[in-house]
Amino acid sequence: MRLIKAQTTNLRSIYGKGVKYDINDQVIIDSTNVMLVPKGTTGQRLSSPVNGHMRYNTDDEQLEAYQNGAWREVRFKEPNQDPGIVWQNLGVGNVAADETVFGELNSGDADYLAPGSANNILVLIENVLQIPTTNYTIHQTAEITSGGAQEGPNHPYIPTDTGWWIKFTSPVPTGKPVTVIHNFDK
Repeated sequence: MRLIKAQTTNLRSIYGKGVKYDINDQVIIDSTNVMLVPKGTTGQRLSSPVNGHMRYNTDDEQLEAYQNGAWREVRFKEPNQDPGIVWQNLGVGNVAADETVFGELNSGDADYLAPGSANNILVLIENVLQIPTTNYTIHQTAEITSGGAQEGPNHPYIPTDTGWWIKFTSPVPTGKPVTVIHNFDK
């Protein structure tokens, strides 16, 4: 008696090409051709996805996977040319107003709105490079505000769910421009 050690979708032979399932529960696609993954619009995504699901999104023309509880684009190793490195001027300081918060950061990348950490950006006050976590930190607006929009020069912003801001440990000198260079971690 022979034991079957694999199942296959090839009806001609158990050893022929096709999708195979081996005794270790591996799915093997034995082909030199291509594989067509499921595709559809953002609205057609599965209502209860689990980590590991993969599909092609026809709305944004990207391969996407469900990872760590969210749909994410499958990115390639080459650098993202659009938008690339971003130089962003965030305004000038005003010591009299005790101004420490500047932003909102705009990476130009809808999938990665903010840098992974303060160490992934360069911040300059005029021409002086600032030290991350010593001179500044980055915050989502919800972390800086205590609910609702803050009024006045210390908080010249309206909180949003996606906004990220630079918060300096001391006021920026009057008239000194704040420049942020980011997207190094894309």
